[in-house]
Amino acid sequence: MAKTSGGASAGNSRVPVDLVTGATSRLGALVTKKLVELGHEVRVIVRDDPSKSEEWKRLPPGAKPYITDFTLKQPSDEENLEKACTGVDNVFHVAAAVYNYKHTYDEFIEVNVVGTENIINALLEANGSKAVHFICAGSVSVYGYRRAGEVLTEESDPHPESNYSKSKLMQEEVIRAYSDAHPNFKHTILRFSTLYGPGYEESFFKIFSLLMDGKLRYIGNGGNHISLLHVNDAVDAMIAVSESPKSANQIYNVTDGDSHTVRSLYEFAAKMLHVSPPKKSVSTAVARIGSRIAGLKYDEYEFITSERIISINKIIREVGFRPRISIEEGGGELVGEFLRSHRSLL
Repeated sequence: MAKTSGGASAGNSRVPVDLVTGATSRLGALVTKKLVELGHEVRVIVRDDPSKSEEWKRLPPGAKPYITDFTLKQPSDEENLEKACTGVDNVFHVAAAVYNYKHTYDEFIEVNVVGTENIINALLEANGSKAVHFICAGSVSVYGYRRAGEVLTEESDPHPESNYSKSKLMQEEVIRAYSDAHPNFKHTILRFSTLYGPGYEESFFKIFSLLMDGKLRYIGNGGNHISLLHVNDAVDAMIAVSESPKSANQIYNVTDGDSHTVRSLYEFAAKMLHVSPPKKSVSTAVARIGSRIAGLKYDEYEFITSERIISINKIIREVGFRPRISIEEGGGELVGEFLRSHRSLL
């Protein structure tokens, strides 16, 4: 028998009803697949009719699609969104505008803030006093990129710097405000660190290529700390909080639990690639110029120059979630995939 979660209690054999936004994204598709495997009734939101888009092919069999845009661009979107929300126990809100190089500030607000509010309004309108658990894929970027000398917990003050991180903090504030006003609307916000794994290769492959060509440099001494999370662990975290009553109205940091330095990661990748690690370093100012020459985007540059040590003690203590995939395992698989693709081009 499938585990129950959200609105389906342990003594109730009713199958949980879940709604996934962003179900054709890399993370969303894996969440959808996992929920289907658990035997849940799974609904997904897709923006386009199958005759106009290939994205439906990414959906696992068993997921029921609803055609709607939660930014409500078409007259039919509001009605279709309410239909998708009717009777659900859990919402896994993965959809988001993410990359700063791709989106304007207004686009971030439209999707991440107003879009989230539209979904919540549809949930409340469609379900009345029924309990609903809203699980949101958030971001550690709300803390800012550089927090030297701190161990960041969920109580640490946010200092968002980019348009994306500002919109994600506003998204959190909207979700929390609705929970305060509507007791049956419960939320859990998961502040994910940078995801890696299947579907997240592009940025990491750029680094590997620079390593292979002997062009990679440390920025400063390479001692800055960056946080990572394998996408499969992100999926498990979302499922775990959906099954934990203690997660109601909570925010959790989610990383792989390690404090990686850029130097240690470059050295690990170099060893796996059978090349020498970088021998030179450059200043931040020179690196910013060089990153453009190397084809690194704004988000990629800010990631490799970030300084954050993030605690995940709260989710371990309250939910019992622990990440399973180490950088040795997940990073090794990523390097292996790069080598396979690299050889295929030779």
